[in-house]
Amino acid sequence: MKAYGETLRQIREQKGLTMKELSDGICSVSFLSKFERGDSDITLGLFTRLLEKLMVGFDEFLFVHRDFQPSRLEQFFKAVSSAYQRRDSDVLRKLKEQELKKWKQTGVKTYQYHVLMIQVFEMIVDNKAIDEEINKEHIQSLADYLFHVEVWGHYEFMLYNTTILFLNTDMVLQLSRTAYEKSIRYREFQKVDDLIATIIMNTIIYLLGSVNHFNKEMRFQAELNEFFSYLETLALPESRLFERVNLMHLRGAFELRLGNKEEGIAAIRTAIHLLSELGAVRHAKSIENYLDQILAF
Repeated sequence: MKAYGETLRQIREQKGLTMKELSDGICSVSFLSKFERGDSDITLGLFTRLLEKLMVGFDEFLFVHRDFQPSRLEQFFKAVSSAYQRRDSDVLRKLKEQELKKWKQTGVKTYQYHVLMIQVFEMIVDNKAIDEEINKEHIQSLADYLFHVEVWGHYEFMLYNTTILFLNTDMVLQLSRTAYEKSIRYREFQKVDDLIATIIMNTIIYLLGSVNHFNKEMRFQAELNEFFSYLETLALPESRLFERVNLMHLRGAFELRLGNKEEGIAAIRTAIHLLSELGAVRHAKSIENYLDQILAF
């Protein structure tokens, strides 16, 4: 991979600055020249000041440095998500084998958690019960990791969001509350702020239960109200139309669980219509099938 100095030079030249103009008041021209050539390291403080003068954030710098590609971790999660959405069990199996190999070679626990995550997606695609093959000790290891990390970062939020399905209810309630609390400091960091809304929505889906729960006693009304209130606190902006429509669908499902049939059906059908209009046909069809299954009970 190219050196950071090379990327800095690329950005500097694209913005039309000379080395003298960029270094002025920060460091010497000769030092900047050495850094750009890869002949010298730089302190984080100086590097930050150079980026600020270029009006470039760390995220943008790293994106340019990776030749305008997401990080390897983001590529991994994207590959897993894409394979799951396509119901491609062969790709999921290959991705699992890659992470399993890394885990055996390095002993790094996070690769074990990736294996668990992909296992769950595989079982859903293959129509197997989620708890058939999952190692309980591995699940507990994952939960322990999430509980013990004092400051969650983007990785922990992504990991939890993709492993909710095979955790027990007590774990989900505790960890979703933890995720919401730990996300407060990230409200100005768009990538994490977007993700926490998805986590809360997935928690609501989890608590609503499968369609065969809709004719049974409501168990988590207080908790569902709690997580809906979290979404209100997040105040989803108008630009996030998909999430706002999905929230409408979830509120409709909640009304159905409460026995408010007409109100619930109306909200879900409105969500289906809006998603269809927005071009999210596959998601609209999924919710329509979900509603049909509920009404069949």
